[in-house]
Amino acid sequence: MQKSRISCWAFFALSLSIVSCSDDDAALDPVVIGNPCNKVEVTNDITQPTTWKSGNVYVIREDLVVESELTIEPGVIIKTDEARIMTTGNGRINAQGTANSHIIFTSIADDSCCGDTNGDAMGSTAQKGDWTGIYLNGGANHLFKYCDILYAGRNRGGYYTAVQVSVAGNVFEFDHCTIAHTASGNTASAYAFYGSYHMQDNTVSRFTNNVLYDNDRPLYMDCNYTLSTTNVFHNPADAAQKNKRNGIYLFDSAKSNWVTNWDVTEVPYVVNDFNQGALNNTLNINANVVVKFSHAIAGISFQANRPVNLYGTAVLTSYKDDTHGGDTNGDGNATVPSAGDWDGYFNTDPNTYVSAANILYDNH
Repeated sequence: MQKSRISCWAFFALSLSIVSCSDDDAALDPVVIGNPCNKVEVTNDITQPTTWKSGNVYVIREDLVVESELTIEPGVIIKTDEARIMTTGNGRINAQGTANSHIIFTSIADDSCCGDTNGDAMGSTAQKGDWTGIYLNGGANHLFKYCDILYAGRNRGGYYTAVQVSVAGNVFEFDHCTIAHTASGNTASAYAFYGSYHMQDNTVSRFTNNVLYDNDRPLYMDCNYTLSTTNVFHNPADAAQKNKRNGIYLFDSAKSNWVTNWDVTEVPYVVNDFNQGALNNTLNINANVVVKFSHAIAGISFQANRPVNLYGTAVLTSYKDDTHGGDTNGDGNATVPSAGDWDGYFNTDPNTYVSAANILYDNH
């Protein structure tokens, strides 16, 4: 498995530890990747204001509950063994790294950060799902800036996520973060970043300049959320390394008196239901955007008091359509699009479906 080159390698020198001078013994000598750090075992929940200091690697072996403010300094490494980090009540995570000193959340088996923390030499390597992830289930004004969240996604009640958001934890900012190597599963809750309908307002749930790659489905958010085009869905060091089912997956909800822009063109927006909007809700599907519909009853409707403005170069199409927006369903050439793959683009005022050159493979 390819390790992340965006995280540890930029901040820790590669060191080769050779402890024997004998040629016969040299092959048996351990190879240590990454400089070792002072190890701090985290054994208690965060119940009072706490600061994790740079130069340390913090090891979490049991679920950690954050009930007060946890401040994490630039350069801190957090290694987790199967467990989850969860905020509740007034808990807040303030993880503000810098461009030259990221904060890294990773697996206990990731020797590229702070060396061989689990003490097994080369006995293990980091794998997807080595730890559960971060669950924002309380608190407000969580800040994750220049953070890397790697090798998470261990199954927790059907959720395979690196970050999961609840309605109690939706006031946050993720900026210049990398989310990569997240495990997945065949459930409706398997997304690297699970915002769902809690991630609805981009002035409350701020998500900018982030990188998501080597995940399955990278992002799940409300259909009314205007996602910044500063986010990318590939490895900047290797543009070919993307996500398996690379798209922005939408939770369908109705939000009145709201203007939403679908602007991202790198990956398609994926609609799983029939999007009907709400009164005075305006949806702008802008230039060169691709929207894919995942099954036969998925679609989108509009009328005068809830308009959808479909730009002429935008495309509405089937989830199986690899020609527009790539292989979003992640099955290679196993499926091909056909008429009736999704319901259609419906104008409610005259009760008619709209046909156009940029509306493909619908049932009408």
